[in-house]
Amino acid sequence: MLILPLDRQPTRENFPYITAALVLINILVLFVLQGGDQAVEQAAADRYIDSGMLVQEWSWYREWSEFTHGLDTPPEEVDQWLPAPGEDRRADHMRLVIIDSEPAFHRALEDGRVVDADSDALARWRQARSQLEADRDQSFTLRFLLRYDEISPGGLFVHMFMHAGVGHLVGNLMFLILLGILVEPVLGGLRYLSLYLVSGLGAAATSLAVNWGTGVGLLGASGAIAGLMGALAVIYGRRQVRFFYWAFVYFDYVRAPALVLLPLWLGWELIAWTIHEGSNIAYEAHAGGIVSGAVLGLLAVWTGQVRTEQLDRDQAADTRRDRRTVDMAEKALDDLEPARAKRLLRPLLTRHADEPRLWSLYLAACRLRDDAPDLEYAVGRILRLPGATSQQRELIIDALNQHRQAREVPPAIPASLAVALTTRLAQWGDIDGACYLADILSRSRRPVAGYAEAIGVLAERLESSGDQRAGHYRRLHRHRSET
Repeated sequence: MLILPLDRQPTRENFPYITAALVLINILVLFVLQGGDQAVEQAAADRYIDSGMLVQEWSWYREWSEFTHGLDTPPEEVDQWLPAPGEDRRADHMRLVIIDSEPAFHRALEDGRVVDADSDALARWRQARSQLEADRDQSFTLRFLLRYDEISPGGLFVHMFMHAGVGHLVGNLMFLILLGILVEPVLGGLRYLSLYLVSGLGAAATSLAVNWGTGVGLLGASGAIAGLMGALAVIYGRRQVRFFYWAFVYFDYVRAPALVLLPLWLGWELIAWTIHEGSNIAYEAHAGGIVSGAVLGLLAVWTGQVRTEQLDRDQAADTRRDRRTVDMAEKALDDLEPARAKRLLRPLLTRHADEPRLWSLYLAACRLRDDAPDLEYAVGRILRLPGATSQQRELIIDALNQHRQAREVPPAIPASLAVALTTRLAQWGDIDGACYLADILSRSRRPVAGYAEAIGVLAERLESSGDQRAGHYRRLHRHRSET
């Protein structure tokens, strides 16, 4: 599931300078400081393999594994699908990675539980291993990786600016930019940077607590960025935020209170953590970052550190921008440019889905051209409005008339919607529209849930007004009630 906030464009007044700096730092770290690390790590592994110690170490690893349960990759299975140790360099690299993922094995070697602690072979291994670690220390990535078996101050901070590759970087920076545009202006640069760093530490602490003692590590900005997600949800609270969501094959733009995003984001990370056990994505770090950011955001709200005037200013700017867009759409209609009018109105309708004036303009644009798909879409969405205001009710009645007057066979209205509309139209006084829908439903060969009740409401309304059609619908109501 993907949820992206898409609610603001940076301006000269609220440009997120710290976010821009963070983006630049992450890019420079990957391409400059980490740029040659792959070659350094490859050369270090090659020198260790060429020393011949990997073959010896692998034989010890096999012996140790015979008395160890729960290994992710048992060596006997590896030897079944890889060439023998020392015969293929790529296979030897894989064996080295497997050995390094089991720090308990190295502790057993050092403690003399695999071979004699004073043996010459173990002394040669220690020397070769020391050289391997010294060579690896030339890699910026390995030097500052947040390891799960030790805590270093440098790794705690630097790891959140490193990435495993371009794809990893681009995905994180996309979220960083979209979130930074919303969060930085309302916190201010220094508070925003503090939130980012402390959330990253919270994410790292969570990941360390969950994975302590394993032979891998953590790198990437996603934990700190997750903190911005938690902070955004809390700081904006009940204010409406527009976001894009993508779940499986469904995607759309939705406008909802920002606080709704907190359980969605956090819930998804916890579910993914549960069902993707063993994944190389640190879902637990994301969850820790979201919680850290939410707590920090709540503290900022309670202590008055949030620039509420900026929130109000952004909301007012959105309102002014929307009004200008509506004016442009109306002008496009006056100029008989329906395509342009619909193009202007669509983004507004994603943010104000229940606004009758916008749907009225969109329906008018659809009527200017014989554009059946757009017209069908507009009518269908209007008929689903709740009818909470007189403007919505008038628009629903108008849209239903448009449906009735279609030149060709009108598109079918779902039975559940037709039942609800029959009742509502009868209550609103649109008797002809209610009768039209009731007659359509009466031709259904399958039972329609709620139809008898809707016909009963219509019959009562007709009887109260002395309409001659009341008898027909009363008989139909009794028949459907009995069946």
